Order: sequence, then structure tokens, then C-alpha cells
Amino acid sequence: MNSRLFGFFCFIIFSAVAITSFYLKATPKEGEKDPSVLQSFLMPHLDSKLFDSILSRIKEDYVEEVTDEKLLEGALNGMLSALDPHSAYLDPKAYKELMEQNKGEYGGLGMEVTMENGLVKIISPIDDTPAKKAGLEAGDLIVAIDKKPISGMTLLEAVDLLRGKPGTKVRLHIKREGKDVFEKTLTRAIIQVKAVKWHVEGNIGYIRIATFNDEKTVSLVKEAVASLKKQLGKKLEGLVLDVRNDPGGLLDAAIGVSDLFLAKGQEIVSTKGRNSQMDSHIYAESSDIAEGLPIVVLVNGGSASASEILAGALQDNHRAIVAGTKSFGKGSVQVVLPLTNGGALKLTTARYYTPSGRSIQAKGIEPDIVIDQVQTKLEKIDEKERIHEEDFVGALDKPEATQSEDKTKEEEKDTLDPDKKKKQEVQDYQLMRALDIIRTMAITKKYGSKKGK
Repeated sequence: MNSRLFGFFCFIIFSAVAITSFYLKATPKEGEKDPSVLQSFLMPHLDSKLFDSILSRIKEDYVEEVTDEKLLEGALNGMLSALDPHSAYLDPKAYKELMEQNKGEYGGLGMEVTMENGLVKIISPIDDTPAKKAGLEAGDLIVAIDKKPISGMTLLEAVDLLRGKPGTKVRLHIKREGKDVFEKTLTRAIIQVKAVKWHVEGNIGYIRIATFNDEKTVSLVKEAVASLKKQLGKKLEGLVLDVRNDPGGLLDAAIGVSDLFLAKGQEIVSTKGRNSQMDSHIYAESSDIAEGLPIVVLVNGGSASASEILAGALQDNHRAIVAGTKSFGKGSVQVVLPLTNGGALKLTTARYYTPSGRSIQAKGIEPDIVIDQVQTKLEKIDEKERIHEEDFVGALDKPEATQSEDKTKEEEKDTLDPDKKKKQEVQDYQLMRALDIIRTMAITKKYGSKKGK
């Protein structure tokens, strides 16, 4: 049995390496031996006899009977998770779920997670999902799921516990910086991610990109810009691209969205791997659909991966101002390689860099203008409540009130009632500041062009 398992394990390792050899094969340095796959995996001090001995001891003496399949899966997970938090072996079920997620619909809580120091770390909760509605935040650490401690689990095991039948509840113990561990009970749901939403803020177009997983992200952003132009016409002063708490997704989607706002030939992103076969430079192929309008990209600690590619590309090409707080810092590229058993190998093969050559990995995108989000709600004073010169009896040049104006005055008097709300709450301070930046840029552009004439 031991030899059969060992042989089967070696077969899987050989198969995986054969699939990925195009990406990972490296030429040995002069004087070095070209190690076999088995030697590379077992390392010099761990030969096949020792490995077989360990298997034999587990099969004979472990407290419970363990299957060959479980041992194999554990070995693969251990080997890959030791490399970095994003490399993993995906069993057939996990691979199927990944494919469903990339199509924009899946079951669960709606958050992107990674592993950090033995705990599950939330990269970003996704808009309009149980995780977002429950108030979970980027950077939160999940220490237990349904009272089962995370410590000792793999990321895939933890994700499997988080997911379940829609409508069922899951209890999380959360550790947030500066706070004691607290509990949250969430109800699982079918996660239908709407990748892009948009609306008008005065004379400014607001485009929210929640994820780059949806295959339609690029076309939806194009639709958003076209819609905003149609609504505002020449009054459109600029665009806010909001990728806060956007965990990223498909590299092609990030490149496609960046391409929409850059001039042909401008660099979007470059990748660099272990060998030159993974090196690439990607350039814009179309033209700027925003036609030079001012752009602000909003980022925060939950903006990761594809979001950072977009922000970095527009920032380095001086096409947009990046505002908010430093992004997450996920600057590595993973390829998903299907295996013959229905599963897949998710492997980190390269790092990506912004057009100026900056590595995003573990560093993130530093905003041009730092805007911390204000936790307490701001209040915008309603200036209509103030007394003006025209309100005084006998005021000079007092305009005659029309019937509609009289009605407005009566409505304004009603607001003096102490039981009625007099102030309008401003809940998104970062967005408010981003809109101010766009207005300033629009004014500068307008008067700058007049001065040039």
C-alpha cells in the first residue's frame, strides 16, 4: 500500500511539472547537477526510503485510519502553501467553485480572503453581499468559523467552511485591529456580483467597479462612460473610478479597463518571472474614451490585484490622480493549470510592475492624495436655514416672491421644527473629497485653456 501511494504521488508530481514546464523550466547553472523532479521535491536530506517510512508510520500508527487520497491531497496542499499564500492545489470541487466565481455568480458570503500567520485575512468584502452588509472590513482576521479555530487549517479548508447552502447561517469570530475578538453571524447567499455600477454626482460621473471577475467588466465600464456622457453632455466635468474594497480578479479585465482610459502605445503593466518566458510588457491598443476628462481613482486597503494594476497604470501615465489610502499590495500573478483528475494547480509564476517599474507586491499603490475615511458621519449644514439680508423687513431691493417661492419659504419654515431633520448627513468623506478634486481640476483646465487662447 505504501509503495502504491508513493508511486501515485510521484506520478501526480511528474504530471503537474510536465504541464507547467513551459513556465518553470530553468537551465542549471554551470557545474550544477540537473536535479530530477523527485529529488527537487524531496530535497537532498529526504530520500524516497525516508518518505516511504513516514507513510508507513502514518498508515500503521495514526490515531485514525487515513485514506491514500487524503494523504496525497495533504501533501500537495502543504507543498504549495509553503511557497506563498496564493499558490494552492484545487481539488475538483474547489476548481469548479473558482470557475463559477470568475463568471460573477457563486454561493457564500461574498469576500476575498487570504492566509496570514495561520489566520484567514479578509482582503475585501464585496458590495451588496452578506459580508459587506454585516460590516466586515478589509484587514479583519477570522480566527474561528462556527467555533472551529482556524489555526491548523489550510485556506481551502477554511473557505469550504465559509461556503454552504444559501440561507444557512455561519458564525464567525473576528479580530480587528484595536478591538477585542467579536462575533458575527452571517447568512449565506448566492453571490451575484454586479461588477460595475454608475450614477451622476452633480456634473461628475461616478463609476463603481466592485470586481474584475466578471467577464463583462470592460464592456460595462464602456457602457457607463457612454451613459454618463449622454446624461450630462458637455457639462460632464470628470470621472471618479471607485475601486475601494475591490479584491481584483481577472488580469485581462484589469488590462482592458486600463486600456479604455489611456492613449495607444502607453504601457499598462509588465510582468517578470523566474525566467524570461514569463516576462512581458502590455501596452494600450485603443484611445481614451473619456477624451482627456479629469479622472480620480479611489483606492483603500481593500483594493487589490487588478484594482492596483488599473490605479498604477493611470497614475504612472499621469492620466489620473489616485486618492484615498494605500492599497492592499497583491502584486503577483497566478496561473490556473487544470489537472487530469478534474482539479487544478494554482501557481504563482510572476510579479507585475506598474509602467514606471514599481513592484506592487507587499508595497501597494501609494495615493497621490491621502484621504482617510472618516468613521463618524459628517453633517452638511443646510445653508437655506441661515438668515439673509432679504429676510429683514424693509430690506432694500428685496425681490418680490412668486407663488412658488412663497411655497418654498413655507417649506423652509417647516424645517425649523426641532423634531425635523435640519442637516444632511455626508456618509462617504473620501468620495466627497474626490468630487472636490475633480471640480478643482475641471476649473483649472477650463481657465487654463482660456488663458492659452
